[in-house]
Amino acid sequence: MDIREKCQPHLWLLTGTGEGHAFAESLLNDGWKITISVVSERASIPYKNLNIEKILIGALVNEGQIRSIIFNAKNHQNEFLCVVDLTHPFATMITRSISKVCKELGQPYIRYERSIVNISDAFLIENFSNLINYDLKNRSLLLAVGVRHLQEAITFAKTAGANVYARVLANPDSIKKTLSTSIQRTNFAVLNPSVTSEGKIEKALVKKWNISGIICRQSGGRNEILWHQICLSMGIKLWLLKRPRKLKDINTVNSYEKLVERLKSIRMEQQAF
Repeated sequence: MDIREKCQPHLWLLTGTGEGHAFAESLLNDGWKITISVVSERASIPYKNLNIEKILIGALVNEGQIRSIIFNAKNHQNEFLCVVDLTHPFATMITRSISKVCKELGQPYIRYERSIVNISDAFLIENFSNLINYDLKNRSLLLAVGVRHLQEAITFAKTAGANVYARVLANPDSIKKTLSTSIQRTNFAVLNPSVTSEGKIEKALVKKWNISGIICRQSGGRNEILWHQICLSMGIKLWLLKRPRKLKDINTVNSYEKLVERLKSIRMEQQAF
């Protein structure tokens, strides 16, 4: 793990969603000192212009790493006020590990959970095998599910008789993993989600491939909202892979305002002792 140290942090933010940068910037503006954890060098780029205390680069692969980071901060007499989990809703393993370690160590922990959006009449599926319950024969489906789930989605969509296409994020790891799947090389496009609400490039793909349905994850983020809007405007169907169930006994918030409110409460509690 690559550690870029300036000074000891006040809050530890584990990021993995679009809100990560916005939350970090707002926390800094509100007077909080923070450290950031990201999974890759590429993911760290947006944070390098922020006045943060430390950037931790690399996946947290076990609970021992998490304990080490928390203990290191404590041993330098600058322990974390709170660990803030801003990882992706489908990244359940890291949430499970970080919440477990924080509970064992008595470390305050807050999980940010995006609100579930309900914009269109999307079909909810528990897993990709549910696709075989739909009449998809000869339909052209566009998969926007992330490379981790891509091969599974391809397999069941093809089993249901669909013609499969995919939107793949524009980074080397995503492209490499996509090339290792069974999708035809002419059937995927490499691009990042549109930054505007119009989704012009995505709509162009839908038209080019005569897409009649889109499959994405119920992440609750801007990307999911974009697919809802595209499906509504173009009269095509949307399937959502249902978000994993919330882990029990986890302290969660669903907005920046509630996060800051909770952080201030924790701070007051600690100052009272």
